[in-house]
Amino acid sequence: MEILSTGEKIKRARIYKGLTLKDICENKVSVSKMSCIENNKVIAEDWILEYISEKLHLDLNYLKHDVREQIEENIKAFYGDEEVSNKIEEILYNLEYAERYEYYDLACKLLHILFKIYLDKEKYEDLSVIIPRYYDMCQKSKDEMLRVDYYMAIAKYLFINREFGQACSYYTTVKKTLKEMNNRHSIQYAKATYNECACYIMLREDEKAYNMLKELEEIISLTYDSVLKGEIYQILAMLCISLGIDKFNEFEQKSLQCYGSNFDKKCRALHNFACSMFENNQREQGLAYINTAVQEFPKEDKHVLCDFLVLIIDTLIEHSELDLAQEHCDNMLNLAITLDNLVYIERAYYFKASILLKQNNFIMAETYMNLSLDTLVKFGTKTQIYKRYLEMGSMYHNLGEVKDAVKFLNLALQLEKKI
Repeated sequence: MEILSTGEKIKRARIYKGLTLKDICENKVSVSKMSCIENNKVIAEDWILEYISEKLHLDLNYLKHDVREQIEENIKAFYGDEEVSNKIEEILYNLEYAERYEYYDLACKLLHILFKIYLDKEKYEDLSVIIPRYYDMCQKSKDEMLRVDYYMAIAKYLFINREFGQACSYYTTVKKTLKEMNNRHSIQYAKATYNECACYIMLREDEKAYNMLKELEEIISLTYDSVLKGEIYQILAMLCISLGIDKFNEFEQKSLQCYGSNFDKKCRALHNFACSMFENNQREQGLAYINTAVQEFPKEDKHVLCDFLVLIIDTLIEHSELDLAQEHCDNMLNLAITLDNLVYIERAYYFKASILLKQNNFIMAETYMNLSLDTLVKFGTKTQIYKRYLEMGSMYHNLGEVKDAVKFLNLALQLEKKI
């Protein structure tokens, strides 16, 4: 994926053939001009490129294929690559060229890809480094849609970190920007509206969420994206649970129908319905939805299955359904060991410790919490380990183990200086 300017291509081919500038210029082009072309100080006219392609036996289209076109092609390839998360160095390489040549719009697109990778991998320290850079490139690009993408990315980051109020502000900004651009019927507007409502639900501001019902129903009629329609119907169904509106079954069925044969999406929707049910004193129904979600979730991809079980177990622990949480935790740990995946193994140990703490089994809880920490230090970021030290210190403090509490709090303070 090497990127070369037209001048660099000429210079490389010339040197490879053992020719001097004077050799290739003859009496057709001045040596000084060719030197400027090779050093990217001037752009070569078409007739010069035609002459050089014949002189150095280079394909003319290859010579005309400049840096911008190469980066654009690479960005297109990144978007279509399922393994793009393993190509961070290549993305950074393209980003370096995009910034060097002041292609700020392309730099924004590359930073957007990086942002998504870091967010998916929970690399928050790397995110903190690129966010100012991403913002700066968006300002320099002066492209409003690229700024919208930036706002949506930041909002998602804040939502994942449970900063729902701040996330809501960004989604509101997106909607305002798109309205000013007369782009209210865009997919981004629909997503921003859906996510704004989701923020209100998470903030327990049900009245504000309810006031968005008509807007959400209008968006459904405007979008052709069946998955997005499913997400919106899902939000409407959850609102019905929270507000006691008797249209839950209607919106639930519409949501699941929109997902078609996508059982991953269907089961995640069932999990979300269960969360709303737990929060609104519908425990038995919530458990039924959890059980259905786990039973029907696709089992082929064990990594995706483990990701889903993390959601399920976290929900069950939060709502004190500890026996069922333990059952799924054992299943997840067995899968994680089979996959030899430290991330899932650590999560399973951590969940086991959390369950045991709630059951007042402090000796075993301490054992699993230490197993979790020993695993986390093998792959975790400084921030993740710092937070775990604080949690360990708090746990020992609550257990009355002052010496161990002080030990982990000191470790946290030492690590905090390096973050």
